Amino acid sequence: MSISFPAVLWALSLLAIPIIIHLFYFRRYKQVLFTNVRFLKELVEETAHRNKLKNLLILLARILAFAALILAFAQPFVNNHSLNTKRYRAISIFIDNSWSMNLNASEGSLFNKAKRAALDILNAFNDDDKFQIISHELSGRQSRMLTRQEAQAAIEEMQQSSAVNQLSKIIHRQEQTLEGLEGFEKEIFLISDFQNSILKDKIQYKDSTININLLPLKGAVEDNIAIDSAFILNPLIVTGQPCQVIYKLRNYGSATAEDLKLSYNIDGQDYPVAGIHLAAGRSLEDTVSLNLKKSGYHKMILKIADYPVQFDDQYYLSFNSVEEVRVLLIYNKKPPLSLIQALQAIPYFRTTQQEAGSLDYQSFAKYKLIVLADLPSITSGFAGELGKAMSQGTNLFIFPAEQLNDAYTSLESTIRLPQLSEFTKQKKEVGSINYESGLFDDVFTSRKGNIILPFVLSSYSIKSHSFAEPVMTFRDGSPYLVRTPVGNAYLYLCAASADPDINSLPRNAEIFIPLLFKASLSGTNASHNAYTLGRDLSIQNSTEDNVTLKDNTVRFKGPEEFITSVRLSPGLMDIDLYDQMKKAGIYDIYNQDALIGSAAFNEDRIESQMDFTDKSELVQYFGDKAVITDPELVGNLSASIQDSKNQKSIWWYLILAGIVFLLVESLLIRYWKNN
Repeated sequence: MSISFPAVLWALSLLAIPIIIHLFYFRRYKQVLFTNVRFLKELVEETAHRNKLKNLLILLARILAFAALILAFAQPFVNNHSLNTKRYRAISIFIDNSWSMNLNASEGSLFNKAKRAALDILNAFNDDDKFQIISHELSGRQSRMLTRQEAQAAIEEMQQSSAVNQLSKIIHRQEQTLEGLEGFEKEIFLISDFQNSILKDKIQYKDSTININLLPLKGAVEDNIAIDSAFILNPLIVTGQPCQVIYKLRNYGSATAEDLKLSYNIDGQDYPVAGIHLAAGRSLEDTVSLNLKKSGYHKMILKIADYPVQFDDQYYLSFNSVEEVRVLLIYNKKPPLSLIQALQAIPYFRTTQQEAGSLDYQSFAKYKLIVLADLPSITSGFAGELGKAMSQGTNLFIFPAEQLNDAYTSLESTIRLPQLSEFTKQKKEVGSINYESGLFDDVFTSRKGNIILPFVLSSYSIKSHSFAEPVMTFRDGSPYLVRTPVGNAYLYLCAASADPDINSLPRNAEIFIPLLFKASLSGTNASHNAYTLGRDLSIQNSTEDNVTLKDNTVRFKGPEEFITSVRLSPGLMDIDLYDQMKKAGIYDIYNQDALIGSAAFNEDRIESQMDFTDKSELVQYFGDKAVITDPELVGNLSASIQDSKNQKSIWWYLILAGIVFLLVESLLIRYWKNN
């Protein structure tokens, strides 16, 4: 027999305490004088012998109970070579192949150490056993059971990946694979650095008979600075107009970064940014301003120089810029000349005019801005098509007619049009502009200048809603122009007609022209400039309106190349990536040989913070379900596992014996009465 924890045996010395107490325990008797005590003396001596025997038996039971419990904690075992009889085992080995495993260890990277440990585990089992080799990728082929030779090849071929999954999801996949194997002893091995970021979700065990073994690997803890995220502020990018790129840096380290070098690359041309000071544990948001000279698809890379953790030092963006913005003006019978002149004054606008009685509903989604000028009624079908267009990013600007019928209310339910009521013929002047709306940024050199504000001779009262944002208000505080988010666009509603004899806004070029331009570029969400590897398994990409697809497939060409399926809707492509995207970078999207889009993919930042779980936290997370193996055993794991398989632990029997002795003690105390 051998002892797993021999140091625990020192606790046996504590058994001397009850023995000492027993030896020095004397009962004191009060002397009472009698004339003849011979018979009483004989009775006392007999009772004393019986009580002494009882006390000795209780002491013995108590000592044996505590001795059994102490031995149980020492975990003795016996070598049982009969266990070498033929048994089939199914073993699932998880190897953490995320970028955090690139940290240096005593013998190379943690990832290489993990692969060596996995090979060592294989050698502890027989050729007839079955193996699953699984990583963060969770690919379909990793759900198969392999022979030992196949498992060895899978380990040797494994590469590091940008994919990162929660450990609960990985264990669930392992249990799914093992549950179909009947008659096998099942075991799971997890080889990882156990970052806190992958232990967020609680594990729900399906099979309590599966043993789980943890091999935590520790590397040199490194400081890290990451480009956390970046996006383009402008929903629509127009050539020649300023374009704002917002980026966020985060210092995950313990030291302040002095003069951090940030640069960006646009279409192959590098541009430096001034050095950045970033304190430890802090983040920073800043802006890069672009002014693109040509239309089309553009590729942007933000870069910092940070060693040794580098997987999050680059951030890829892709976007499309246009030379013109398509605008649709819908009027009632007579074209509104003032509106037409204002729209034509904007060189980036390509305006189409349609009379309300002859509309092409299917073309609505092609426009970035639709202007409704003095329409007395809007049918439910018309309102429904406007709602569909707005869900795809088409903004809507409404000037109500002086005479509205009840059919106009269809817009209230379809696109959340604020209610119009109390039409009054009274001159009212606009008193203020809401600069917080962002519509008038970069429009006026000074907000305190002599800006001529609009006035009206008749107007509606716009009922205020929590979702309606005032853009301009009358002097009495009532709304003149409000903005409401609808779908992926905005609805702009004016309180007055577009007739310049009633509403001076169409003649106020200082305000109206930039307002129309900014309204056409607005949107509740910008197009996707970047995606995350491993998370975005399907993407939605904007495309030209006249694109037609052949075979309903597209080809991604970039750091790697593959073909996948696509679904086309007006102005949008829904593309299924499945698990084909493996490398970060910018990809051109082709249908046959025609370029129809672009998409950027970045590494997941979930492991940017180098924060690892210690042994006590692992015990708390896994409970008593898992056994933690010393990482220093890498290289000798095979022998250690074989020894553990050939050992028969007897601690459970000792616990049972301790309970029996305690029960005997209780029975002696309860039923052996003192005389």
